[in-house]
Amino acid sequence: MWDIYWANSLFSKADRDFNQFCTNEIRSKGFTVFLPQELLINKCSSPSEKEIFESDTNAISKCLIMVACIDQETIDCGVSCEIGIASSLGKYIIGLYTDIRKDRLEYKMYKNPYVVGAILSNGIIVESLSELTIKITEHFKKYIE
Repeated sequence: MWDIYWANSLFSKADRDFNQFCTNEIRSKGFTVFLPQELLINKCSSPSEKEIFESDTNAISKCLIMVACIDQETIDCGVSCEIGIASSLGKYIIGLYTDIRKDRLEYKMYKNPYVVGAILSNGIIVESLSELTIKITEHFKKYIE
């Protein structure tokens, strides 16, 4: 069982570094985090799509919270799929939306309303790592009390 499943793109060094930085911070608070990029299957040159799907879906089914990074112009399609699976399993989902373009006056970032609805159906969207760690801690207090 995992406390948290971390859903984000993992294909660029910048994404992997961001993922590692954030999950290290969350882990320092005592939570276990499933980070797909740490799996050997995602480090080999030609992983099987079926194996990736099965390992990630298995981890989603065993987590209590999904953190889904929804930055960039369009939410990563793999992250969107993971959000849908987590939502259908009734998982609590926290969308992490740090992209500064969301606050611009003239150009608003489009986010697919179906995907956002899947997050909000049983979760929230936060705008910073510090807010994220607060919300994770608050959610887990429910299990302790």
